[in-house]
Amino acid sequence: MSQTATRYCDLVMKGGITSGVVYPNAVLALARDFRFKNIGGTSAGAIAAAATAAAALGDRKHVASGSAAPCPPTLGFAGLARVAAQLSSQGFIFGLFQPARGARNAYRLIVTLAGNAGPLRKLLAAAAAVVAIAPLEALLLLGLLLGFGFWLGGLPGLAAALLPSLICAYLGAAICAVLRVARVARRNLLGLCSGLAAREGSGKPALTEWLHEVLQSLAGKSLADPLLFDDLWAAPRYPGEPDTETAISLQMITTGVSHHEPRTLPFTDAGFWFRREEFDLLFPRSVVDAMVAAAGPPDRVDGSDYYRLPVRGRMPVLVAMRMSLSFPLLISAVPLHEPVARRTRRAAIEDEAFDEQGDERENTLGQSTDGLTTGGEAPVSSIERFRVCWFSDGGVSSNFPLHLFDAPLPRWPTFAINLVYPQTGDGTPPAANPEPPNSHDRAEAAVWLPLHNNRGWQRSYSPIARRLALAEMSGFLFAIIGTMQNWRDLLQSRAPGQRDRIVHIALDGTEGGMNLDMSQEILDSISQKGAAAGERLYQFSFANHYWVRWRNVASGLQRYSIRIAASANTVPPIPAYETAFEAVRTGAPPPVSYRFRSAAAEAASQALYADLVARGSEWADLGPDLSDGTPRPLPQMQITPIY
Repeated sequence: MSQTATRYCDLVMKGGITSGVVYPNAVLALARDFRFKNIGGTSAGAIAAAATAAAALGDRKHVASGSAAPCPPTLGFAGLARVAAQLSSQGFIFGLFQPARGARNAYRLIVTLAGNAGPLRKLLAAAAAVVAIAPLEALLLLGLLLGFGFWLGGLPGLAAALLPSLICAYLGAAICAVLRVARVARRNLLGLCSGLAAREGSGKPALTEWLHEVLQSLAGKSLADPLLFDDLWAAPRYPGEPDTETAISLQMITTGVSHHEPRTLPFTDAGFWFRREEFDLLFPRSVVDAMVAAAGPPDRVDGSDYYRLPVRGRMPVLVAMRMSLSFPLLISAVPLHEPVARRTRRAAIEDEAFDEQGDERENTLGQSTDGLTTGGEAPVSSIERFRVCWFSDGGVSSNFPLHLFDAPLPRWPTFAINLVYPQTGDGTPPAANPEPPNSHDRAEAAVWLPLHNNRGWQRSYSPIARRLALAEMSGFLFAIIGTMQNWRDLLQSRAPGQRDRIVHIALDGTEGGMNLDMSQEILDSISQKGAAAGERLYQFSFANHYWVRWRNVASGLQRYSIRIAASANTVPPIPAYETAFEAVRTGAPPPVSYRFRSAAAEAASQALYADLVARGSEWADLGPDLSDGTPRPLPQMQITPIY
């Protein structure tokens, strides 16, 4: 990073497994003149986000040292350049994914199906995989069926039964293969690759081991001292850096499958436990040792030891990144455990007493359990048992978390990098202009940033039509799944004040995604697109962005205030609901509800309500209309849960 850089920015990166090759060069291009404050991402974007945060920490350490020498080659953004070169070398990514024992054939099938092979080769690979995964079952079934044919009709019966026996044996073997892969995946924490080396002493680090080495090296820390969020928050400050709560903020998204919701990492108000024997299958020993030491004495329940998961700043960055990266089936999920509290008779009596005194505390068993998982403290004696909570890839619920670090009026830009895949019906890239003459021009042509307010609002389109009816039905079902997964991210990415900060990188069907074994030519192409994306963001206009944001805030706040006034000024009044309105006006809630903690807060609440009603009434009656000329679609203000 330039010692004279004075601009700051945030960065959010989309998920995409091996598409993460794009990100390091984009980050390096930005790091030339920008200093990173907040970094976030999902899945492969989480890898890039964690690496960027670690590199930013290393850079700050080097600047704080006062050394005039260049940054050491393994530290900071100099180290990130070395990581970018590694990721862009053929076979490197493929070598990071090491399947568990018994999962190799299923893993090879996934690689083939996700790669660039033709339909015939993929079909043959799928057929061969069944026999490779369940060979004994296939031979046994075939032998039994042929033997039955010979017993019934001798050699003619054997000949007649040959084709039906082959088909039935293959189908039976396919069922056995699926069941075997399911057993292997369950034993390996619901994935084919745990992230650790399949064989100790192989000399080849697997994904999680390599990521640990990368983070520690970029941040300038030893392998035995895992990088924590605290290290990022308390990083050295640049001279003249704006006063913020943390020096570097890193956030990632994971999906709580057991709770059916996305969660932001690091956890800030959650209470989970982990078991060492499970984490030893997922993380390097030094990381697990540090977590066990930080957790203190375990809680022993039903013969097993449960350690309190470090949260907030004490959570290791590697653990959070791995929780965001657990791509379903391919990479093992991360199991955490939450307590189920024992509700004693004494507790029930105390709850009844609190109810009589008008206490607003949540008292039900379900709410108490939820309290434990969101930061509540429970004495060990009150824990009856633990239940497992599975966390999988953040892209399942939010693959492009644009909401991270978003502010009504930002202090600096929050850039976002979007990966765009082919949208044509037959899986081929959409028609484009004639191919540019060289690879640099091709990379430039594949990168797009909306530079005008009337760009970037168009809806995406995925045709459903296929040549075969089965393929069309499959395309329809996958489109439904894609809509369920991405609709919120897509809507937000088209909104004014959002779309202008997103650089889009077009990837063809051979680039990134689930393609684990890409050629050197393809890797070079992806890397060049990443560098071009970073350069393109220099054309972003923060002045225009800030003005558009203000138009959105003014419009949304005015319409929200008008709606508040409309509720307070209902004509004619509804007597049945008058007590509800009166409670807000006077600051006197119902006997069991959420009171303000002080008289000052209660008075401020009443003044705020009166001011909003008066202002909303005035705007509704006399105007002016601050939404006139506001970018479309109109923004709306809503109260939504934080995740």
